[in-house]
Amino acid sequence: MRLCLPYLAYQNFAVELCMRRIWLIGLLLTLIAPLAASDVYTGEVPVSGQDEAARKVAMTEALKQVLVKVSGDPSAAQRAEVQAALANPEPLIQAFYYRQDVDRSGPVPALKLYYAANFEPRAINKLVNSSGLARWARERPTLMVWVVGDSGTDFLGSTQLAPLLRRGSERGIELKAALIGGEDAPSVIDVERGKVGSLRSVASRFGAPGVLAGRLYATADGVVARFAYGDGEREESFEVRGPDQASALRAVADETANRLAARYAFAAADSTPAQVSAVVRGLRSASDFARVYAYLESLSVVREIHLSSAAADSMNLDLTVAGGQERLRQILPMSDLLNVAGDSSDGAVVLDLR
Repeated sequence: MRLCLPYLAYQNFAVELCMRRIWLIGLLLTLIAPLAASDVYTGEVPVSGQDEAARKVAMTEALKQVLVKVSGDPSAAQRAEVQAALANPEPLIQAFYYRQDVDRSGPVPALKLYYAANFEPRAINKLVNSSGLARWARERPTLMVWVVGDSGTDFLGSTQLAPLLRRGSERGIELKAALIGGEDAPSVIDVERGKVGSLRSVASRFGAPGVLAGRLYATADGVVARFAYGDGEREESFEVRGPDQASALRAVADETANRLAARYAFAAADSTPAQVSAVVRGLRSASDFARVYAYLESLSVVREIHLSSAAADSMNLDLTVAGGQERLRQILPMSDLLNVAGDSSDGAVVLDLR
């Protein structure tokens, strides 16, 4: 396929034709979409077997999990408006399957059977909207995780972090266990003190824009977890407790998810589509035009995108965004493609290609 992007970039004509061809290119560039919590519309729960009775119970539990993931509200399943769906979740399910995995949350690894159901996104979104729950866009910051154990000298490995990572997945956030050791490894002190700023440079080299770091402290009453996180825009600290290490780690995942949802989940009234003008600068080639266009088009909050004009190293876009400028400004820092540089003199959002 012959591309007209070079002409678009350097001679600025045939805008409408190029826009349509960029759209076709975007279909081939889905790998550049921002990191998102995997399987937001999939619920996965442990089951004792594959009989029909166990499956019916698992369907309901899987739907509860998805409602929490999509809304960010841990009490979503308690809404009166969702009770009919919970009583009969089967019409909302596109497909289901079983899988086995090793559960490392306890003192001894154990083989467990899981039931997973893929729910129809439009049906779930309709249910969430009708129940008055907030909607959390699928773009969510990936957080690289470092945890110092009670000894205060060593990092927990991925096996020890399994309760945290799994609970994060159940809550719809993407947590990535950092590699231990090597020249890129941060200091134990930086992790223990939650120095998110110094840890972000390490995390970004591994494709994670955010950081979750902290330490566990064993006490007579259980385990205290003191953590800090940064999602690309904001840094916060918190403390949670649990009767044991696994419970404390799950509580860390819950608290992190609650705080992210409080920032990023919007009520339906705050998600009204609005027109947003944007100027993208720093484009160096035709492939840059295609990458940026396809990335913006892939965002779940972007309803429409139109190319209004282009120059040698920039382009002007008219976007329709659910939630308007505020929502767009929140989501863009979750990717390493574009940086929000400010506003132009006419109120357009200025975006610089990183």
